[in-house]
Amino acid sequence: MNAVATPAAPVPATAPLPWLGIVAVLLGAVATTLTSRLTSIGLSDVRGAVSAGFDEGAWIPTAFSASQMFIGPLAIFLGRAFSPRRVLMVGCVIYGVAEFLIPVAPDLRSLIVLQVVAGLGSGTFIPLTASFILLGLPKSLWPWGLAAYAMNIILGLNVASSLEGWYVEHATWDWIFWQNTVVAVPMFFLYWFGLRRLPIDMEYLRGGDFRGMVTGAIGFTLVFVALDQGDRLDWFSSMFVVGVLAAGIIAIGLFLLHETTLPAPSVDFSLLVRRNVFLCILLILATRFLVTSSNTLVANFLIQVRGLRPLEVGNALLWVALPQLIIAPIVAWLLNRVDARFAIGVGFSVATAGFLLATGITSEWAEGDFQMALLLQAVGETLELTAVIYFFAHHIGPTDGITFGAIIQTARLFGGELGTSLLISFTRKAEQYHSNLIGQHVMNGAPLTDARINAYASFVGPLTQGTGGAEARGAGLVAAAVRAQAYTLSILDGFLLASCIGTTAVLIVLCLRNPPELATPPAVPPLPAPAAANRA
Repeated sequence: MNAVATPAAPVPATAPLPWLGIVAVLLGAVATTLTSRLTSIGLSDVRGAVSAGFDEGAWIPTAFSASQMFIGPLAIFLGRAFSPRRVLMVGCVIYGVAEFLIPVAPDLRSLIVLQVVAGLGSGTFIPLTASFILLGLPKSLWPWGLAAYAMNIILGLNVASSLEGWYVEHATWDWIFWQNTVVAVPMFFLYWFGLRRLPIDMEYLRGGDFRGMVTGAIGFTLVFVALDQGDRLDWFSSMFVVGVLAAGIIAIGLFLLHETTLPAPSVDFSLLVRRNVFLCILLILATRFLVTSSNTLVANFLIQVRGLRPLEVGNALLWVALPQLIIAPIVAWLLNRVDARFAIGVGFSVATAGFLLATGITSEWAEGDFQMALLLQAVGETLELTAVIYFFAHHIGPTDGITFGAIIQTARLFGGELGTSLLISFTRKAEQYHSNLIGQHVMNGAPLTDARINAYASFVGPLTQGTGGAEARGAGLVAAAVRAQAYTLSILDGFLLASCIGTTAVLIVLCLRNPPELATPPAVPPLPAPAAANRA
């Protein structure tokens, strides 16, 4: 008998524990969302630690989010070439190490550099999450994966205030970043055991349009930076904002022109002209705006008008965060039984009702007065976000995974940034407008004004110390009351704006048609049978 060696077993095409991969990518989604929000909420504590002023410290959250925007398109390219497993594991290590080092940064420059590194690592999580759900799960399980994806994003945004307040009061601000290192450790092992081990696609790596993707990434990042810093620098009054915005638009134009000249572009822009796709992108942007509005407007009101701390603000936002644990499974169950367009319309309608309910706000409102409005917003936002991505997924074919992931990442970041910039600028202008109107009726020497000042002075008179008299303190209290009323009215206008966006989204939903019949993503190929040993 002539023995012949049995060939080595092929590399498995499936992960040994695929459900771990689902947990891993969803954990990555909530980690990157939570990190971004925690950095913004805890910015004052971070600025104080590195002795940074307001203007210098404004670059701390920008550095993290802008680097996420830069790596997003490249993560799709790298995931296709090197496999999502390799890219996510490397990103997880970079993210965990950078977040561990940020609290020990000696100065602002070092901290911003580490923020950029952390953003590059975590920026790989989100764009590969949606693609993994659609390509790694059977179609019947898409609603469950996407519902968990939406739940994690909304949960991360709204639980950040409670976490930051708890860290500052019971631990140290360092845990704003160290918690991410703790999360990164199990994430690495989940990626290791839960994702498929695929070989490196050398052909795609050699022929892929890496330079074009870098150009596009630079363009989107520059536009993102201009939007993020625009309100602080007064938009087009700043040559920096104008220059960065112009450079970003030129880079994006060059990227689009370059892609149209390639026989096989890395991003298939023909997807954008398919039925319903452009409308789905608009709905994703609208959803991101509403999620940002419910989070930002309530938090700003409670901090600026009611003087609450982040931990107390977080108690109100938990009415959006905690119900996600119940809402998300119900949404997943519902999407397998009703038309996704109906679910999208209902979601926007419920969220819009929540914003309209919040327009009854007064300067006396506390966190408990927002409960019903926030609960309606939580239900609507989870339903609409999950249903929109689910409906969008029915418009992609087996070869559209890269484009789909890039669109979701870009729409998520740009939608959040556009929402934040628009809300901040809108409420600032609205506050100035209302302050001017109220101030016209609060004139020095007017009987009502003098009566209010005298009432305040008599109340604070026994408590007055220092050089300022009781009458001066009374005038200061009147001015503070004017500011509080003007800011309250500006927040009310913000809720009205969100209601208008939600109503417009409902009208867009009415324009959606049935998705085209596309081939479903290919199933995982079966394992090849091992070669049998030759027998004599």
